[in-house]
Amino acid sequence: LNKTASTTKYYRCEDSCCTVTARTDLEDTFLNINGDHCHPPEPEEIQIRVFKQVVKARAISESTPIPQIYDEEAARIDLSTLSIAALPSQRELG
Repeated sequence: LNKTASTTKYYRCEDSCCTVTARTDLEDTFLNINGDHCHPPEPEEIQIRVFKQVVKARAISESTPIPQIYDEEAARIDLSTLSIAALPSQRELG
């Protein structure tokens, strides 16, 4: 997420050399995308991002201890070997 306005969220690629931008409404309904990525996708980063989002969402909405949520989600998702190596520790999720 790059910026949020009154009715729109603006995104840009995390790769600083890439010029792709996208817009959604405040409910995350996709509006448009501009440009093409100048790099290949990195599936490991996507897996890790999804993992972090799930752990954080559960930590906010449940009273389950965070280490338990972390362990349950790590066991539940099917991570590649590279993703497992790059997975943040429980302390790094903050």
